[in-house]
Amino acid sequence: MTVATNAVQNEKLRILLVSAPWPLFNRPSLPVGALKAYLGEQIPHLEVVASHLFLDVAQALGYARYQAISSRVWRAESVFSALLYPRQASRAESLYRGTLKRNDDAPRDFADIVRTVKTASAQWLGKIDWHALDLVGFSISFCQTTASLYLISRIKSIRPDLPVVVGGSSFSGQAASSLLPVFPQIDYVVVGEGEKPMAGLVNHLQAVRKGRSPSLPPGILHAGNPHAPLPPFNQLDRMDRLPVPDYDDYFNRLGQLPPGERFFATLPIEASRGCWWNQKESGGHFNGCAFCNLNLQWRGYRTKSPTQLAREVDLLVQRYQVLSLAFADNALPPKKAEAMMDVLGNLGHELSIFAELRAKTPPATLHKMRMTGVDAVQVGIEALSSRLLKKMNKGTRAIDNLNMMKQCEGRGIINLSNLIVHFPSSDEKDVGETLSVLDFVIWYRPLKIVRFWLGLDSPIHRFARQFNVRAVFNHPNLRKLFPAAVADGMRFMIQGYRGDRQRQRRLWRPVEIKVRQWVKAYAQLQQQTGGGPAILSREGGQFLIIDQHWPDRPTDKHRLTGVSAGIYRHCQVPHSLDQIVEAFPSHGRETIERFLQSLVAKRLMFAENDHYLSLAVPVSWRS
Repeated sequence: MTVATNAVQNEKLRILLVSAPWPLFNRPSLPVGALKAYLGEQIPHLEVVASHLFLDVAQALGYARYQAISSRVWRAESVFSALLYPRQASRAESLYRGTLKRNDDAPRDFADIVRTVKTASAQWLGKIDWHALDLVGFSISFCQTTASLYLISRIKSIRPDLPVVVGGSSFSGQAASSLLPVFPQIDYVVVGEGEKPMAGLVNHLQAVRKGRSPSLPPGILHAGNPHAPLPPFNQLDRMDRLPVPDYDDYFNRLGQLPPGERFFATLPIEASRGCWWNQKESGGHFNGCAFCNLNLQWRGYRTKSPTQLAREVDLLVQRYQVLSLAFADNALPPKKAEAMMDVLGNLGHELSIFAELRAKTPPATLHKMRMTGVDAVQVGIEALSSRLLKKMNKGTRAIDNLNMMKQCEGRGIINLSNLIVHFPSSDEKDVGETLSVLDFVIWYRPLKIVRFWLGLDSPIHRFARQFNVRAVFNHPNLRKLFPAAVADGMRFMIQGYRGDRQRQRRLWRPVEIKVRQWVKAYAQLQQQTGGGPAILSREGGQFLIIDQHWPDRPTDKHRLTGVSAGIYRHCQVPHSLDQIVEAFPSHGRETIERFLQSLVAKRLMFAENDHYLSLAVPVSWRS
């Protein structure tokens, strides 16, 4: 990438926006693409160039090596730490090696990784005429802190007077105010959403260039006053004021790669910002999921209209000739999801879409999503114990999560959801419930085990005592990444804590073992069925046939007739015993309850607090 070198006296300001390693290499940066489009639209005579530097690093390392490194926060952060602070590179290497497991496919040669990344960074730095720029901005999210700080330090060594601004999810809230005192190479920090503050900062710099002395715009912290109170957020009130993201720089760079190293990218899109579940707190009680700190850069919840979303998708697909999309939303807007699927479906593109969903997404909505092209999702499952889900403030039950797992399995949607273990304050009953529920899910795609980590400014961080967390502090790994003065002064997104950690590890060990068994069992079942559902119901009109595959014994076949078949169909979504009895008045309550319990005993149904869910997937869902 080359930036033009016209005389600095020219009225046109030149800005470089940078996304450093380690985001997913096969997606352009949404924050950078959205910001470039907004600034270009709002400010005349502005030249904005976006650099997706992570793509260069991925190409230099090899995509498989890059992906393995980027999959772990501490692993990724350690690489550029060794460049940023070479005198303590051995500490960074020890942190890197501590992330490696026996069967891990991550590269082992830390020194070679660091050399490769240093060379790729130097080549990038050498391509840019830094004296032709008026501002450099870095968007910093997970895994991008040490990379961004290293690049900023190198840029400042080349041109000390070039203003540098940073923003992004890693430096909102408390983290924003901690950055300037410990890293003086940074001139400005955007607090919260970037569009309006960055436009204000550009106008501020233009005014200064003309000899005026305006005050800083809202939403910006300045190195001249590093200990100033956090300014209020300065964000758009409506998302319909956003232009279509500009990913031209990413795709231009992708097109410059050798033919054998090019790939079909995935387009990031957004339908909303913030989280509708995370409402304003009051009375000392938190809202939203207890562990979540993904919304520190937003205030409130905003959505795009379905029409705007469809227009953006159509333009992006046509411009970049890509059909894979990934929603960046915390969860698709529940009230607009069906309408959004309708308008996307009407575009006539055969899309492949990833989205994050709530576990209570209605089956009809999920069906419409699948018809539109949603073929992979991450559902906010997190737990298979209703007691634990309540502690997490998820607003869901275990039976809701099983229903969502079943719905995805039946509709051919890849479910990439997580199961959180070691959650503070979880107890024997939570673990016992989880173990019991695991007996009923072997036919569905396994959840990924995620060990709890404490997020800065999450409800658990702010209401620590409610979760048996006795103390919170900067994570000890920061001292392996940074000198002590920096590590102690910086607020990092992952926090350390003291609590019942050893007890949690012991409690959850049986669950981790059972999930590993689930992974093996599911793989065996997929071989048996050729990738189809391993518990399947086939319609016979007056009866149902259920094929129930097992990993270690022959397939069971069940026939349900008459009212029995009707009840099983009725419970394709969770229903209470009262609702079932009301729907089938010809049979008494006790008779129905005995029948339901017999199906639970055969693991054809799941029961929770007098609510029942049929586990078999209807063949018709695949048509």
